[in-house]
Amino acid sequence: MGKPVQFMKHSYSSADKSRLLRDVIRSLLLHRVWFFIGMQDVKRRYRRSFIGPLWILLNLGMYVGAIGFVYGVMFGQDLKAFLPYLMLGFVTWGVISASVVDAGTVFVSAEGYIKQFSYPKQIYIFRAVVSASTNFAMGLLAVAVMQIFIGTIQISGWILAVPGLVLLYIALLGHTAIFAYLGTAFRDLPHALAGVLQVVFYLTPIVVPASILKTHGLEFVYLLNPIYHLIEVVRNPILTGGLAPLSSYSFVFGYILVVYCVAWYVAWRLDKKVVFLL
Repeated sequence: MGKPVQFMKHSYSSADKSRLLRDVIRSLLLHRVWFFIGMQDVKRRYRRSFIGPLWILLNLGMYVGAIGFVYGVMFGQDLKAFLPYLMLGFVTWGVISASVVDAGTVFVSAEGYIKQFSYPKQIYIFRAVVSASTNFAMGLLAVAVMQIFIGTIQISGWILAVPGLVLLYIALLGHTAIFAYLGTAFRDLPHALAGVLQVVFYLTPIVVPASILKTHGLEFVYLLNPIYHLIEVVRNPILTGGLAPLSSYSFVFGYILVVYCVAWYVAWRLDKKVVFLL
């Protein structure tokens, strides 16, 4: 662990910032490359599987069916409202969790590409987001089907969820960038983050509705939780047909600003060292 600490002390010039910015822009222009590699990851994941990506829907259905029924009855919730609430929270949590835990191995898993090709390293960050988006997209599809089946779908709500989805993905890119670099330097980090997120999961209104926490005077548990607000700007419009509370959008904007400041600093300090750390 001595080596990662040592390189953090080296001096860096403004030329490194310019090079990093050029790499980011170049990565955006190489969208066909990272989208193709990301989709290949998805295909590889389900290679020789009998039902392929439908396992996502099957696993999600089993989870929501079992947990939703038990907790819905336990908390006295209307299942027609609670099941979509639970499913939306769970699938959004899944893509956020991937942008933190799975991001720690982004460059490690791309070692062969990085050492053989001259592509900017940021394309592997975009690749990871593409791969994680498959589960998320399938989950959103499952929510829409459920809402159609129980007669609660509101097209206007799905349209109003678009700004929230954009904000969510901006945050996901920031998360992935931070932990891709840090996970390469500190290989124990993804394992530690997995444990931390298990705790955060139960502190976030996903299984337990926010209204129940509020009635017990525990609003602070979720109001200060950025993951709750990232979920809420997507979940609330889809479920209610209206925009999420303005406070959630404001919190997310501020959170994204902080995330990108951290991401820029971490990338600036570590980008040149990634090859040597692999």
